[in-house]
Amino acid sequence: MRKGFTLIELLIVIAIIGLLATLAIVSLTTAQQKARDTKRIADLKQLQNATELYFSEVTPGSYPAATTWAAYAADVADYISVMPIDPTNDTDFYYVYADNDTGDEYVLGATLENTTHSALNGDDDTNYTAAGAWLAITPISSSIATPATVNCSLAGAYCLSE
Repeated sequence: MRKGFTLIELLIVIAIIGLLATLAIVSLTTAQQKARDTKRIADLKQLQNATELYFSEVTPGSYPAATTWAAYAADVADYISVMPIDPTNDTDFYYVYADNDTGDEYVLGATLENTTHSALNGDDDTNYTAAGAWLAITPISSSIATPATVNCSLAGAYCLSE
């Protein structure tokens, strides 16, 4: 009598291994998205802290009126050690900064990959593209060259404001 595995047994084992590999890849992708979203939230909080420190030390007390990434980075350079950039940093995911025409309000925004993230329950949900005189709508990114909109009411939009 021969000892060994039949073709059917081998195919079943290969199918089970394939299924387990697929589940592992899906879990890894979800974990990576969560990690990127956590970084986005932490980065915006850092930028918010730097912007508030800028406000407290600038006379007569106004937020940066930056129209470019470089200008915003220069304004808050004394208050943040490294300027954060979105982990994906492409046309769908980037950070944005906007201030109003009087310099007493601002909004920082990012798009989260998980549109049901719990942080979205406590953020600002204003549509700043329709909210009046907002001067600088500046993508805070090295690869996004054109101005972005700041609509915090969109799904997945995470915004911090003053």
